[in-house]
Amino acid sequence: MGPKILSSTTFVFTIVIALAAVLQTAEAETHTVSWSNTVGADFYTSWAANHTFKVGDVLVFDFTTGRHDVAELSKDAYEKCNVTGFISSPKSEGPANYTLSATGDHYFICLFPEHCDQGGQKLTIAVTGDSGSAPRPAPAPSSTSTPPPSKSESPPPSTSPPPSTSSTTAPPPEGSTGSSSHVLTISTVFMSIAIALFCLL
Repeated sequence: MGPKILSSTTFVFTIVIALAAVLQTAEAETHTVSWSNTVGADFYTSWAANHTFKVGDVLVFDFTTGRHDVAELSKDAYEKCNVTGFISSPKSEGPANYTLSATGDHYFICLFPEHCDQGGQKLTIAVTGDSGSAPRPAPAPSSTSTPPPSKSESPPPSTSPPPSTSSTTAPPPEGSTGSSSHVLTISTVFMSIAIALFCLL
């Protein structure tokens, strides 16, 4: 009877440890943004609105070294496309990774001449401390942009044609490892159960 109690305790302990490890690692996600000066600031605003950023997530700027770079800077520098006011050192080798370590708004631009102000190569993201699953709207790319339309029951009459879908429409979230982290989580749980059952034999 003694070995069975010890084996049951070992089984439960193994499961609890495995679940704790899995839940801790399953929270962080990687968000990859295609970093270019040809899509415009509206593209990046839409892209950010389709993602939820949490402390611990990794933001990957995918660009070719020598053609772009990326720097995190203050809101004022971001709005003016000013290449000063760095919060962290600029990264010139692509792809560049930023681990999101604090809540709040984060501002990124390309420092290459005219890429930010004329090409719209700038991104604002809002980082939360919780693990909410619904995407959170990103702040507007600059203080001069138009506010989003209000949500009303019926749209106001308009004589202009409906907006066309263009390259500023956000693509499906790419680079987010949410589903792959769930597969890893499930695999780890089943592996832990198999190991615990093996120990019982």
